[in-house]
Amino acid sequence: MLSPLLSPRELSVFSTSYQNADDAFVASVAALGGSVGATELPYDGVGPAGESMATRKVWIGDPDAARVLVLLSAVHGVEGFCGSAIQQDLLQRLASGQVRVPKGLAVLVVHAVNPWGFAWCRRVDEQGIDVNRNFIDFSLPLPINAGYRELAHALVPGSSGSGSGAEVGSGMLQAGDERLTAYLQQHGQYGYELAVSGGQYEFADGLFYGGTAKCQARLNLEAIIQELDCPNRDVAVVDLHTGLGPYGHGELICDHALESEGLATAKRWYGDAVTIPEGGDSCSVPKTGLVDYAFHAAMGARSCYVTLEFGTYPIAELLRCLREDHLIRKQGQQPFTHSDAERVRLQLLKQFYPAEPQWQTMVLLRGRQVIQMASKGLLND
Repeated sequence: MLSPLLSPRELSVFSTSYQNADDAFVASVAALGGSVGATELPYDGVGPAGESMATRKVWIGDPDAARVLVLLSAVHGVEGFCGSAIQQDLLQRLASGQVRVPKGLAVLVVHAVNPWGFAWCRRVDEQGIDVNRNFIDFSLPLPINAGYRELAHALVPGSSGSGSGAEVGSGMLQAGDERLTAYLQQHGQYGYELAVSGGQYEFADGLFYGGTAKCQARLNLEAIIQELDCPNRDVAVVDLHTGLGPYGHGELICDHALESEGLATAKRWYGDAVTIPEGGDSCSVPKTGLVDYAFHAAMGARSCYVTLEFGTYPIAELLRCLREDHLIRKQGQQPFTHSDAERVRLQLLKQFYPAEPQWQTMVLLRGRQVIQMASKGLLND
């Protein structure tokens, strides 16, 4: 009864840095032997120690498999500590023979979609772009988020559409708190979150900024999606995230449209655990520019995309950490020069990755469960 649910060796898949995670992931792939296909997608830029970065793609199983489980990590860079651990845990269990890839199924593991954010402990990429708001059609007029426009300077004082806001101290955030509280009281929690986190394309140094063109991470993912040949396969995508919901709880969020075949598939595979932002029963609200939508456009009827979101701390604390991060650690200043930069990095890291055995255990056990559910859904549907 007093023995740990998971051993220290099993929990060792949680890394202490991007470089540590990347090295451990490469070692886990090597332990599988020559039966896997591993590809490195180089990523421009360097990490805090001058290290190179890459997104890694690993295919396990029959290259022509008609059913494929896809695991994505670090779409929001700093959230990669969790996603990488779940991916490494699966690879190590495969290497040890604890689990196997069933006949007719293949697994595609995409490690560190946004390696820059992973390395620098930020949600955004090197341009300040939220990769999970970047998947829009940039040939059309940019979406307008009137709510964010109203709150932009309260959220990040000095922010501007050009990204040239003045350097200010974190105490400046307090000046915007009253405005944010008034908006929350007027529009309610749902309306407030929709305005703040739904995605915006106007304030380049602001929160949840989707950019004005395709970012590196998107280009890499689009190449992966094309090669995956989704129209001719049944595909289950599990995108690994942290930050929303109760501490340690892994919520299955589905952003397929209401009444869509994708949503019906998700409900068959995952049952009542699936939550739907568009239906209002999720810890997340509907958003523009999600990675999901690129997969949705390519997927067939018996495929679906879900986000496995692990809760950490209250959303008000999350928002405060993000505001301070965008205030103190500005694009083009790497290494970040503000005297509070390291403190802000550490508090953001804790917000998205509580490096505590209880949380880590819940993450790995839930990750294993969802991988099993997705695999069964693919094989039995």
